[in-house]
Amino acid sequence: MQIGEKLKDARLEKGYTLEEVSRLTKIQIRHLNAIEENNFSLIPGNFYARVFIKEYANVVGVDFKALLDEHHHEIPTVDQDVDYTQLSRSTRKSTSSKSSPFATILPTIIVFVLLFGVIFFIWRTLQDPNGKSPDVGEQVQTDQSIGDEVSIPSDNDDQDDTHSDEGDDPDQTEEDVVEEPELLLVSYENAVSKYQFSTTDESIKLEIESSGSNWLEVEDDQGNRLYYETLQSSGSPVSFDISDESFVYLRFGNPGEITITINDMEVELSEEISLTTVQVLWLYLNEEPN
Repeated sequence: MQIGEKLKDARLEKGYTLEEVSRLTKIQIRHLNAIEENNFSLIPGNFYARVFIKEYANVVGVDFKALLDEHHHEIPTVDQDVDYTQLSRSTRKSTSSKSSPFATILPTIIVFVLLFGVIFFIWRTLQDPNGKSPDVGEQVQTDQSIGDEVSIPSDNDDQDDTHSDEGDDPDQTEEDVVEEPELLLVSYENAVSKYQFSTTDESIKLEIESSGSNWLEVEDDQGNRLYYETLQSSGSPVSFDISDESFVYLRFGNPGEITITINDMEVELSEEISLTTVQVLWLYLNEEPN
């Protein structure tokens, strides 16, 4: 009995229709038919064929590892077989168990900023205890013998000109400085990329576009699937609001046909990336990757 027949028998024993299996696995019915008919050439790529078979087996209650051992000569092979589900779970566990270093030092930064503001206010009060404006000039004196009015500039006027030339604002504090968003590639190894995105923006938008047919999986920091299907160029781009996430997980098939942007900043893929290998991408938001 071939692998497709075994999965079909298991489906019928469960009482599932192909439509129900498609709804549970998010796999198109034509691909499920191809699996049951052992016609894997209709599935776009060997990696997708193995993923679809694994999802199908899990839904109908068939042990995929045992199925793989028994029918290894039937299941399409890939160059790199990475257990991304296990990688995702282990990374999430380590991420959730460690607090962000930025969150640890944030209270200290706030205390220093407030202390600086108090010291600056006291200094300004001592410099001008009577509350007089430094740019008030002396009264105009009149020379009676000549009949012309002569304006005598004060020392404070010279100081004001100096401040004006320098263009400094003495009332500006560190809180007025706006930090620009920053996107860094922290590491790339074994088809796994880790990025860190730092921003003060309250809203963070992730947008993904494909110029062809590309399998795409997107998960939030709780492991919930935000997207899990083939992304076509006709359906591009897709966007996600990830303002409340600490990180997001992406997996995609054709790196040469995909464009990923976050708040209009394009994610530059590593120069070492292989255009024929399925890629995993971790995007950390205002946190350091583990």
